[in-house]
Amino acid sequence: MKFLPILFVFLLAISSCSKLQEWDNALANKQGQTANTNQIPIQEPKVEPITEPGEYNLTAPKSKVSFILYVPLDYTPTKSFPIIFCYHGAGASATTWPFYQVTKGSGFIIVGMNYAAPNSPSLELMRYERAFFLEALSMVSARLNVDQKLVFMGGYSMGGYTTSMLGEQLLDKLAGLIILGAGRFTIERFAPLPKSIRGKPIFIGVGQADSTHQPRAKIAANMYLGWGANVTYEEWVGVGHAINTPEFPSKKLLPWLNSIVDKKHN
Repeated sequence: MKFLPILFVFLLAISSCSKLQEWDNALANKQGQTANTNQIPIQEPKVEPITEPGEYNLTAPKSKVSFILYVPLDYTPTKSFPIIFCYHGAGASATTWPFYQVTKGSGFIIVGMNYAAPNSPSLELMRYERAFFLEALSMVSARLNVDQKLVFMGGYSMGGYTTSMLGEQLLDKLAGLIILGAGRFTIERFAPLPKSIRGKPIFIGVGQADSTHQPRAKIAANMYLGWGANVTYEEWVGVGHAINTPEFPSKKLLPWLNSIVDKKHN
């Protein structure tokens, strides 16, 4: 009878490895794979630009993951727009919340991301999220006039922790991180490169009554400050972790976003 648990663990390990290998192949991220420089590159099909405001559902063909693309009410192709990549909380799906509510639907392109990895996001699986993010950014940039110097990443709860993990790997591509209802995933481990984090705008917001995540958010804020990041910290009085109302309590987030946009333009 002792043989059965061992067999189960063995089969589970094989199944997990097989799943990850499938993702490696799908993302062209297989270890040891090299490009053939003599090969003629495959031309991507021409895509039509999006000119009308509204919400669109797209699927990344390489990652095979869907995402929401929100085009703001004041969008015009003649002007480049800042963009926010939004990561949702546990048990949810792609959403533009809370950034649509914060921006009131204007001024910012918003991308509601699903997760590429087959399990809950973890540091070990960030390579899949990174590949999907880069593919989604490329797809959106082919359809809209995206300001590549004003790419933001943010999320609430699990999305906030994902932002800390993934965002730290992409600091060279991001204008700022927005960590809401969360802290830094790895706490004191795996510090980002000093030159990449120094001066980087980071917004951290959390409910004052959120007994689990408020302490972690505060630790993260102090840690990023210690590394030289430009941190804005906000606590929402009387708010816990479950925010299920249409409005979002942050009063500092939109001014923070606009200040970065204005600074870039001036």
